[in-house]
Amino acid sequence: MRRHRGPAPEDGLFRDPQRLRRLREAVEDLSWLLRRGYSAKAAGELVGNRYQLTGRERLALSHAAWDRSERPGRLRSDELKDKTVCVDGFNLLITLETALGGGVLIRGVDGRLRDLASVHGHYTLRAETDAAIRLALEGLQELGVRRSHWLFDRPVSNSGRLAALVESTGRELGVEAEAEAVDGVDTRLKQCDGVVLSADAAILNSKGVQWYDLVEYLIEQRIPKAWIVDLGDKR
Repeated sequence: MRRHRGPAPEDGLFRDPQRLRRLREAVEDLSWLLRRGYSAKAAGELVGNRYQLTGRERLALSHAAWDRSERPGRLRSDELKDKTVCVDGFNLLITLETALGGGVLIRGVDGRLRDLASVHGHYTLRAETDAAIRLALEGLQELGVRRSHWLFDRPVSNSGRLAALVESTGRELGVEAEAEAVDGVDTRLKQCDGVVLSADAAILNSKGVQWYDLVEYLIEQRIPKAWIVDLGDKR
């Protein structure tokens, strides 16, 4: 039986107004340091120690801080019609699984939504996996995308299984979707001839990359009750 990708036991801290206020201050400080060229690792440790953040809060901090004033290349929903998209498979699905399972999503200074799942070479299918794949493919269909090419990191467990599941679901829905497990996913996405679907800052910051925020679209349209903690809000 598959487990849910729900909230972690310690995620109650994200409902504490005082802790959230302190965490937002930490995000602001770290963003300031990153924009001035400080090492992300050293600056993150410095800020985390200053605010006495827990491990979970430090993870949220690293996902929320931002070192750039703008991120060009974003397309609108009406610009995806007849386009080919390159999908950062794990990045997209784990975020959607988290939203569907009631887990916490962090909105960073750049406005992007990111999950706090720690997948280091090991991925396990969850109770929400099938629904997340179907939701993503239906969303692409609604947006008029001509074809999607999903990329999963080959070294991560179950990447081939996920790729097969995406393709079989695509056939069921009548959506043109190709999926594969490959090495060097980030490099492949940066070189994509189409539109990239990812929240990975390293990819979105790459010169010439066109991208679209499918997660934001799907949550607004299909998962309005998703648990979102906005750490870019200075309140």
